[in-house]
Amino acid sequence: MKRTITTITVIALAASLAACGEPTVESEPAEAAAPEAAPESTAAPTTEAPAAAPSTPTDGNADNAELIAAIETAITDFSASTGTPGATVAVLMPDGDGLVQVTAAAGLSDITSGDDADPSDHYRWGSITKPMTSTLILQLVEDGLVDLDEPVATYLGDDWATGYTLDGTDYAPLLTIRQILNHTDGFAEYAFDVGFFAQAAQRMETAFEPEEIVAWGIGRGPQYTPGDGYAYNTVGHVVAGLVIEAVTGREAHEVMRERLFDPVDADDAYLTPAEFPPNNDVAGYARAELKTAFDVLPGLADYREAATVGDFFDVTVPPEAVVRSAGWTGGGLEAQSDDVARAFRLMFTGALSDDSVAEFTTPFRDTGYGLGISVGEHAGNTTFSHGGGVPGFRSDAVYLPDLDVTVVVSANLIPISPDISTLSGTILDLVLARVDG
Repeated sequence: MKRTITTITVIALAASLAACGEPTVESEPAEAAAPEAAPESTAAPTTEAPAAAPSTPTDGNADNAELIAAIETAITDFSASTGTPGATVAVLMPDGDGLVQVTAAAGLSDITSGDDADPSDHYRWGSITKPMTSTLILQLVEDGLVDLDEPVATYLGDDWATGYTLDGTDYAPLLTIRQILNHTDGFAEYAFDVGFFAQAAQRMETAFEPEEIVAWGIGRGPQYTPGDGYAYNTVGHVVAGLVIEAVTGREAHEVMRERLFDPVDADDAYLTPAEFPPNNDVAGYARAELKTAFDVLPGLADYREAATVGDFFDVTVPPEAVVRSAGWTGGGLEAQSDDVARAFRLMFTGALSDDSVAEFTTPFRDTGYGLGISVGEHAGNTTFSHGGGVPGFRSDAVYLPDLDVTVVVSANLIPISPDISTLSGTILDLVLARVDG
């Protein structure tokens, strides 16, 4: 008899993955102001990168051996308590009049081969892609090509969301750019949906097109009245990717590279599935209810023996077209940790005007979530952060604007308990002691 995935198993899988896409640093919500709509502009379209002037960090590894050793110990202790195979970390911090970059890694990048984790490894950063996509949209607002409070239909056409109705109201012509960035668009999260996983399991070698993800969200219909509620999801940021392409006439990965990666020499950052790292050098592992789900997912029977590593399922063994395509501008970032750190910091230090950063980091009502970024605090310092989770990987990125400190960390396991914010918080404390000292 053909094995079929059970509803209970998929719900467990879906709930875990969806939670892993959300921001991880706890926030103290701020009451959101009502930003004014961007004025209409007749400026000529441009896709040139903004004239950002980020500080170029120097390599601080040689002069920060004690900090690196402490970070490696923190990773090792975290791994011992959580069962995480390995993790990679990058830190940007002030040093005198300049900025230094420190990288570290510990544990294993591949349990089967025994390869050690290394800062040069390419990890999958999941939803940390979202604030990067939001930054591109905000740059296009500054260019006069996009208006946050204009309907998405202005840029994608009147038929972009045909059938997106709730209680007799058609929201296709009403849904705005602001709403797709701050998760008030009403879209469901596909990682919560049993049907989506059943569909994906039948097409592991066939990548998703962005339009398919959007069509799935439209087909599920609004989960609440758009603009009134809030529910974290990935569909909205995939819509944002389509808007970027529509107004620039270029592919989203090209725009992201030109505007966000190139200004900080992030040559080892990639937006899949249009581009991939040169090496798929880290095995990503799922365990607990996620492994149980992968053990029964249709289409994986031929790969289960090779993918089973003790209590883990190595998600990089089966075909990966589906898992490396669904996220796109909502979760497709694959990169070395130092490139993620520099690009993440740039969003607040040169990629955007002060007014746009304020727009970016103003939470919707009491959610603690702005236009694709979580606003919180750590040790009395304001934080701008986002978490990321995709099959096999769990990540966190944090920027402290008052101290100009950036910490990014990614591990090759999902789920992790306690979550990876525990590790990023420990590393933040180590860095703060170094900066304050």
